[in-house]
Amino acid sequence: MDNPLVTVLVISVIGMSLLFLSLVLFYGIISLLTAVTRDRSSIPSASTDSVEVQKDVPTDRVLRAALVAIALARAEAQKADKARGPVSLASGDRDVTPWWSLHHQHRLTGKGEPRRP
Repeated sequence: MDNPLVTVLVISVIGMSLLFLSLVLFYGIISLLTAVTRDRSSIPSASTDSVEVQKDVPTDRVLRAALVAIALARAEAQKADKARGPVSLASGDRDVTPWWSLHHQHRLTGKGEPRRP
C-alpha cells in the first residue's frame, strides 16, 4: 500500500460502505417505530365484524345548514363593514404599515446608513 491512490480508494470504500450501512440501519429503525406506533383503530376487531358500520354521508339537510350558516356569517360581516362607514383619506395620506413606519424611522434617525471608519 505504498501508492497513495490505493490508500485513498480503500478509505473511500470503507467510508461509503459505513455510510450506506448506517442509512439502512436508520431506515430500519424508523420503519420499526412507525409499525409499532401506528394507530390500531383502523383495523377492525372481531367484535365489530357482526355490526355493520354506517359511513358518515352528508345529507342534503347538513349541506343546506352549512350553506345557511355561511350566508349568515357573510351577511353579518358585510353589515359590520357598512356600520364602520367609508374611510376617506386625504390626498396626501396613505396607508402606513408598521414595516413602512419602522423603515421610515430608521431613515430619519440615520441608522440605516453604514458606518464609515
